[in-house]
Amino acid sequence: MKLPSSVTKLLSAACTDRTWSQYSSCFRKWSVYCNLNQIDCWNPNIEQVLSFLAGLYEDELSYASINTARSALSTILGPIDGCKIGDHNLVTRLLKGVGKLRPPLPRYSSTWDVNRVLDLFLIWPENSDLSLKQLSLKLVALLALTTAQRVQTLVAILISQIVWSEPLEIIITAQLKTTSITRPNKPLSLPSYLPNDRLCVVKTLRTYIEKTRNLRTSDQLLVSFTPPHKKITSQTVSRWLTNVLNLAGIDDRVFKGHSYRHASTSFAKAKGVSIDVILRQAGWSDKSKVFAKFYDRPIVRNTSFVTAVLSTNTK
Repeated sequence: MKLPSSVTKLLSAACTDRTWSQYSSCFRKWSVYCNLNQIDCWNPNIEQVLSFLAGLYEDELSYASINTARSALSTILGPIDGCKIGDHNLVTRLLKGVGKLRPPLPRYSSTWDVNRVLDLFLIWPENSDLSLKQLSLKLVALLALTTAQRVQTLVAILISQIVWSEPLEIIITAQLKTTSITRPNKPLSLPSYLPNDRLCVVKTLRTYIEKTRNLRTSDQLLVSFTPPHKKITSQTVSRWLTNVLNLAGIDDRVFKGHSYRHASTSFAKAKGVSIDVILRQAGWSDKSKVFAKFYDRPIVRNTSFVTAVLSTNTK
């Protein structure tokens, strides 16, 4: 079912905690389900919602996919029985049952060694001598490692929101997955890495901005390294990150762009960075169990996060 562009625009605006690309797929499945069962997709009852979610379970979808569908319906549709769909007692009980029968599993059982990527950059030429493609790949990789942020956050960086202080600060004004009225985005803090200029994200960032100054047509930091150098999407950044893994000899059939978040946080913990610092750097709350459950992975002194991540074992 193809939604009218006006409807898509409004629904997209409502999806502030996840990207519309994720929600649109869920809502299309819901639309198909409603058409087949002659249901008013905008005004369902709770039995119809439960039947839809149970059908996704029978179709062998993961807990995460079913939970995303729950969030999509809760965000896009109105309340049922006086409460949001996602908070309805029967819906939460159904998801709890899905979680017990098909528990969510971490994407990776182990993660790659950050040194593999850092060693790659150490054999590359100085930033000023890199091609725009190499400089772009290096910048996104260093940003991903030193901020431990999602790809969505890297795409949201605007040049006008970079504060050139020490440490450098990047203010994120876009709506992200975790953005809410009670939880605004925290600035990203990046100190210069003095032990080795080739691994300094601040110097790499400065060179990148200077090199793209006359090419860019928007305030977005990351732009395509091929003409006409338009601003890029999260999908492109994820491909760039995966490309770096391939160049570093890491199996990119297993590890993708999101794995940088696993690798950097696990590496920092192994270097002695406190859990509080890791949670704060990655944007998790101080009570979050996400790192311990899904990100803290074995890799195949209590220092700052950025320094720990960049301190390669290379002598």
